[in-house]
Amino acid sequence: MFTANTSVVIPTKNRSKKIIFLLNQIKKINFNEIIIVDSSDLIHKNKIISYIKNKKIRLISTIPSSAHQRNMGLKKVNRKSKYILFFDDDIKIRPNSLLKMNIGVKKYKKNKDLCSFGFNLISGTSKNIIDKFKESKFVELIGLYSRYSGKVLESGWHTKISDLTKDTYVEWIYSGATLFKADKIKKMRFSNLNKGFDYLEDLYFSYKLTKKKYKHIIISDAKVNNYNLEERNNFNFGFIEIINRHKFVEIYNKKKLLFYLTAIIRMFYLTKNILNFKFSYIYRLWGNFIGLVKCLKTDLSKNEK
Repeated sequence: MFTANTSVVIPTKNRSKKIIFLLNQIKKINFNEIIIVDSSDLIHKNKIISYIKNKKIRLISTIPSSAHQRNMGLKKVNRKSKYILFFDDDIKIRPNSLLKMNIGVKKYKKNKDLCSFGFNLISGTSKNIIDKFKESKFVELIGLYSRYSGKVLESGWHTKISDLTKDTYVEWIYSGATLFKADKIKKMRFSNLNKGFDYLEDLYFSYKLTKKKYKHIIISDAKVNNYNLEERNNFNFGFIEIINRHKFVEIYNKKKLLFYLTAIIRMFYLTKNILNFKFSYIYRLWGNFIGLVKCLKTDLSKNEK
């Protein structure tokens, strides 16, 4: 099993019940090491400490930031590990998924360009009308979205990765349930874009590898669930999701006109939710608007120079 040569890194904050559930799923697996990078309050930290007592699990305490916590894990992993496996603390691993991942690792071992193997996230949801429209040939033709999973578009936006029916190469990959080859990422770090309020750090990290001509693959039979995905609709998130996307567009020289067009269309989508009496979207929409204005001012000032 690949697990014998794998360091597991799990960042967590105030989710002692969920991370203990995850650890119970993997405690009998022969991993090289398991590292918890914790930023919890004392009540949750004590529960985790009590659980890992007399177990071969390391606990590192640090500030809250998913990017910083993953970076701390990267610094502390055993340098002899061949793989580094990142798990989010609320992931639920389906029976035999690690065995299926092992089959995938063996199947593609001759592909030297592969840098990561992702678990297949099963969302438990079906596509709605908006999803089907986004994935239509018309929307794909004008460059606003793609029906293909894991694509990074010229607008700077990326498509979802979930519910795959076959092994799939992708241009970006999430870090919530992904096995990386250690030699490909040992000198890399996740971008701590917002000093604790992280967004898109997975995209920044994995797409950098893609631009280096490395490949990511999702192993479709290695399935995991995460039913705890929460929608963030506050002003700060609305602002940061635009600012961080704009930074990504600049770094990789994507098309800013498509970025602005896509951002405006997505804002109209938020308006639809507000009209359906989901009033919390007002704050996210306002954050989007202020973020978009800031980006526009920045671009206009550059053009004037």
